[in-house]
Amino acid sequence: EKCNGCGICVKICHEHCLSLSDGELKIEYEFCSTCSQCVAVCPRQAILWDHHPPLRFDRTLYPRPEQVMELFMERRTGREHTGKSIDRSTLKEIAAMAAYAPTHNFNLRTIIIDDVEIIRQIDSVIYRFSMNLYRWLYAPEIMHFVVRAFAPAWESEYLKARPKLEVLRNRQRLFRTMPAAVIMVVGNRRAPLSLQSAQYALYNMDLYAQSMGLACRNLVGNQGILNRNRQFRKLIRLNRKEKIFGTIALGHPAIRFRNKVTGKSLSVQWNNHTTGR
Repeated sequence: EKCNGCGICVKICHEHCLSLSDGELKIEYEFCSTCSQCVAVCPRQAILWDHHPPLRFDRTLYPRPEQVMELFMERRTGREHTGKSIDRSTLKEIAAMAAYAPTHNFNLRTIIIDDVEIIRQIDSVIYRFSMNLYRWLYAPEIMHFVVRAFAPAWESEYLKARPKLEVLRNRQRLFRTMPAAVIMVVGNRRAPLSLQSAQYALYNMDLYAQSMGLACRNLVGNQGILNRNRQFRKLIRLNRKEKIFGTIALGHPAIRFRNKVTGKSLSVQWNNHTTGR
């Protein structure tokens, strides 16, 4: 009833599933990627999202650029936790930030783990895999010569990984101190763009958790270890078609970062010039 047939939503739809016929909006839902840009752009709020009318932005709540920069500069991986739990309502609020990720895939779901025993299982699975890797890569001294001879580009990383794995071996666990919770983003392993969508969702959660003063660690790469462990998959009730696409560990920080650190700048190329300002 609110639609006046202006066509702004039709122009912005990159899936081309919107059209106007005699001034009436037609939506081909089977082609819709649920990006919600049509909802956001409609000047008359005529398109509903999940049966809910959209709300106007309150631009007075926008952070200033210097505030965003401060958040980015403070952002560091948190590995030391106090042991204090995180309220479940807070964890649900953090996980809900995935809904605002610019994603094309809404076939994902989150698993929030705040059970200490399951978190210990995560630690144990990754630790055991890491120790097997250590024994395979570093126990035979000849492996260093093999890497140097056949994969010289990897020699530096090979040497840097050894002391990290030795620290794990001496500590006998992955986490220095156990996080209060772990959030996983899982979905159909064959669905297109699932990995990209999950990373968008995790980044939203990460920044939101940081704004609440929580320590956050993205377990990059470790979800592959968890995906291959049948016992763990059964424990968290993943079905055969599902895959863990990303994992973050959260906790109250035992160490507070106090100083700004200038990040490593990326080189900039303008157009097809190799140098320039």
